[in-house]
Amino acid sequence: MKNLRLLDAAKAIFDETVDIRRDIHRNPEIGRKEIRTTSLIKEKLQEYGVDEIQSPMPTGAVALIKGAKGEGPCVAIRADIDALPVEEQTGLPFSSQIPGMMHACGHDMHTAMLLGTVRLLCSNRDAFAGTVKVIFQPSEDTLPGGAKELVEKGVMENPHVDAIFGMHIMPDEAKVGQIAFHEGPLTTSVDLFDITVKGKGGHGSTPHLTKDPILAACQMVTLLQQIPARYIDPLETVIFPVCSFHSGDAPNVIPNEAEFSGIARSYLPEIRKQVTEQVFEIAKGVEAISGATVDINHYDGYPACFNDPELTRAVRTSVSQVLGEDMIVDLEKPLSFSEDFSYFTEMTGTPGAYMFLYGGHEGELVALHNAKCAMKEEAMPYGIAAMTSAVIGYLNK
Repeated sequence: MKNLRLLDAAKAIFDETVDIRRDIHRNPEIGRKEIRTTSLIKEKLQEYGVDEIQSPMPTGAVALIKGAKGEGPCVAIRADIDALPVEEQTGLPFSSQIPGMMHACGHDMHTAMLLGTVRLLCSNRDAFAGTVKVIFQPSEDTLPGGAKELVEKGVMENPHVDAIFGMHIMPDEAKVGQIAFHEGPLTTSVDLFDITVKGKGGHGSTPHLTKDPILAACQMVTLLQQIPARYIDPLETVIFPVCSFHSGDAPNVIPNEAEFSGIARSYLPEIRKQVTEQVFEIAKGVEAISGATVDINHYDGYPACFNDPELTRAVRTSVSQVLGEDMIVDLEKPLSFSEDFSYFTEMTGTPGAYMFLYGGHEGELVALHNAKCAMKEEAMPYGIAAMTSAVIGYLNK
């Protein structure tokens, strides 16, 4: 099969891709509990004729597809398969049947599209040499993420992976099916901080006899905002909102504790390290001034995704040859959310290329993770064709 016919081939399997997507959407499963989803994936992998199916984790699956042109490099392609603890409000006829769970991040579509890619690759082995390693990853949206464990279990070896590709569908008002690329830093790292300030409570009429944890916590919240404003080069990006704050139950009682939490994001490892160090330094200062104690639980989240420039340009070329240059978007700047796809590249040094598929939206446009998030299924053939062309283009480079 010639690359120029890949989109037609992807459209020819549209009905089955939709059926798979809707089946998964009706039956969402959160991270590390994707048992039914994994069973469906393995059933389809066997039906399509992959050479090998592996189960390095209790959920998810890894498959190998060998090209008929002989030996060659190994390229990995990855989709995340987990849902979110969100009560669906889309009103779709195939809405979630599981209370409190929903595919609000498009992972149902990711899984269906990667299975469609597997089907095209298996039926066209004579179009490429080498090996395709297909990774259906559990628990992307639940820390510490499934990617890190898969790498630790050797998913990037046996055979050794020379490059890895990923894709995320996005709700957007752009043309449905367009593929977006960006070289270099692509998504932010993520670090979570749960902070408890312990003081000495007392009556609201005698605050001088207390060590007010609310005041100390408020001072620290304010000082944390100075990290991007005063401690980091203003040309670098740091995002650090404090998203929760809890303390006290009565208007005339100073409590013993105050708790708050925030999340830090940045693009560069050295900036990420500097932010974390400053959080602990600020805590020491607040302790010294307030007399309270500050306990910090730091959760080391996902690294930033980095798109290898040369590989990304090569993938862009392959995709544009299939979809047309009008279906390619070159992003002017990276995105601010985080993705554990980064572990596949950072932990191993493997070059990666991560794409975005514009999926439009059914009804009013909302963001990912929203209870009304519903992207258009018409985007999926473009995602399948893009990923398949990226694989064949790389293996035949």
